[in-house]
Order: sequence, then C-alpha cells, then structure tokens
Amino acid sequence: MRNIPPKKILIVDDDVLTIATMAQTLLRNGYQVTHATDEDRAFKATKKDKPDLIICNYESKKLDIRQLLKSIQNVRPSRGIPLLLITESGESLSEEPGILGPKQHLNRPFTREQLTIAVQENLKRLPLKKR
Repeated sequence: MRNIPPKKILIVDDDVLTIATMAQTLLRNGYQVTHATDEDRAFKATKKDKPDLIICNYESKKLDIRQLLKSIQNVRPSRGIPLLLITESGESLSEEPGILGPKQHLNRPFTREQLTIAVQENLKRLPLKKR
C-alpha cells in the first residue's frame, strides 16, 4: 500500500492563541501544519512549504492579508492554492476584488468541528494529482 503524505496547511494570523488552537485541531486530524504571524513569513512559508491550503485571518488589523494574497498568487507554484478566509463580518468574499483562486470563508466564532469540515471541503478542491 502506498504511503500518502499528510496535507500541508499554512495558518496566517497575528494571534498566536488562535494559531495554536487551530493547529491543535488540524494536527489531531492528521494534517501537517505551519504558521506565520506576519506577511513576510507567510510569503516565505508559501514558497518553501508549498501548502495545500492557506487559512488566514482575513480581517486582521495587524496584517495586510489582501496584499499578502496578491503576492502569493503572483508566484507560479502558489497559484490555485485554496484559501480559507476567517472573517467576523459574515460577508461572502467570493467577489472580493484582487483575490484569485478558490476561496471559502469561515465566520467567527467557529467550532473545531466547523474548522475541520471547512478544511476538508477546501482540500476536495485540489486537482486530483495533488490529492
């Protein structure tokens, strides 16, 4: 039987407690998790680790997430990585200008189960060769 490597998830948030909580949930579900608390580290982690999914706090007051996502999408291997955008407003971000690629949002507050389901749904969007 073939050994399938765990899916890689990058969490981008300026709140380390939020990162720790999400990472704990994802690790328990068998995912490989990396994180970044600023735009530069997130950009470098995306290029180095090539995550299968990026989860980010879209409404962070300390991070320029819109600019980060535009930068990531300009790097060829990063194009098309599904995005899970954590929001508080509850608004749909599907038509957000300048953000390309598959994206879904998850409203705060959310449960561990809701996070797990959202991650699973996003990973289903991967091309078959990446699954």
